[in-house]
Amino acid sequence: MDKINVVSLFLICCLFCVVYGSETSSKLNGRKQAADWCISRPNAPQDKLQAFIEYGCGIFDCFVIQLGGPYYDPNIVVSHANYVLDLIYYIEDSCDPALGMITTVDPSYGDCKY
Repeated sequence: MDKINVVSLFLICCLFCVVYGSETSSKLNGRKQAADWCISRPNAPQDKLQAFIEYGCGIFDCFVIQLGGPYYDPNIVVSHANYVLDLIYYIEDSCDPALGMITTVDPSYGDCKY
């Protein structure tokens, strides 16, 4: 039962991250259409994801996932980590193998376009 809940939470967070990721493409003018994305692994530890968020946001502007930002909600570690993982993947062409995984399924949802 716990595995199902974790997977469900991960999928919900991925969905929210997709909705909230449109800011990335608007900040990065001239971005070509992505064919793949970096999102959190379902088994990635929350504390490691949080540390990665802090690392990534220490290098890049993450105002959109900070309190008051348009992608702050849902305030869930996985959702914020998905945003940072994909941002770094786009900018540095690197998806952290311990925390992230590449997907060819567009995680965008609603107004949130990756």
